[in-house]
Amino acid sequence: MAQISSYPILEAQFADKVLGSNTVDSAGNPVEGNPTVQYTFSSIKTLVDQNFIQQLETQNTSSIPLLQSGDVLIFGAADITSSHATYTASTGKVTFLTKGTYYVEQQYCVSGASNSQILPVFKTMENGSNQTGLTIIEKYSPSDSTDRKIISISNIVDVISGTYYMFYGLWDNQGTQPTLQPQSITNSWAAEVPSAYLKISKLI
Repeated sequence: MAQISSYPILEAQFADKVLGSNTVDSAGNPVEGNPTVQYTFSSIKTLVDQNFIQQLETQNTSSIPLLQSGDVLIFGAADITSSHATYTASTGKVTFLTKGTYYVEQQYCVSGASNSQILPVFKTMENGSNQTGLTIIEKYSPSDSTDRKIISISNIVDVISGTYYMFYGLWDNQGTQPTLQPQSITNSWAAEVPSAYLKISKLI
């Protein structure tokens, strides 16, 4: 076989093909032997051009005490259905309808008693049994009961169709009990920072 550098140079067309190694199948499962296959430039462009597109967004503006036993967090009161994910308000469950790469964003507005120490804890459970991602714990010492601490958690995850997530908050039983509290903004914005917020986007 001649050296690659000796072949002629042409302008690539979308129907042209390149060689590659197939390491996973369309469901994301490993392919045994990693066979050599052909990829069109058109399919490569489709893959590279993907962006994260929002699928659902929901928030809670109620007070949510964090318990020692840990509770599923409810983000909003209304069910949400998109092409790729759903949110069930009665259970707090997010179900991924199609396989792929998702961007999961959580935000919590935490409060506690004046001059106390609180340690809110957050974790995400996949399919009701397996934890996904790290356990997040934040030490917070508010000087006043009106103080708030914003805790933001974001993850990029690969999931298969039918996978569901549940989001938990708990009190680690040190210091005083933390609460997720909304924060009103009293200027002309007439806005409110939610106690719990969730946004799910998909790479498309």
